[in-house]
Amino acid sequence: MKYKAEIEVSEGADWQEIEDAKAKAEWKRIFTNEERMARTNLDGKCGSCKYFCHKDCFYAKTAYGRCRIKDTLRERSQKACKTFYEKDGTK
Repeated sequence: MKYKAEIEVSEGADWQEIEDAKAKAEWKRIFTNEERMARTNLDGKCGSCKYFCHKDCFYAKTAYGRCRIKDTLRERSQKACKTFYEKDGTK
């Protein structure tokens, strides 16, 4: 797991002041791209439609795909269209 914190100390801070600031800092967990993808709720989104086909595009491996009916590049978390959306039971 990765954690990240932002601390603020004076320019001439000694080692002890820096360590004290670290101890008092608010630490936040950094999730990997795969973890964020797995945690995303795709109910009613393009990514859960049976016509959505994942593509390796841009910088995010599975965040984008093509609609096999409309043949358009879309994000998987984009709101699903009302006309063609059918929930895929395998995703």
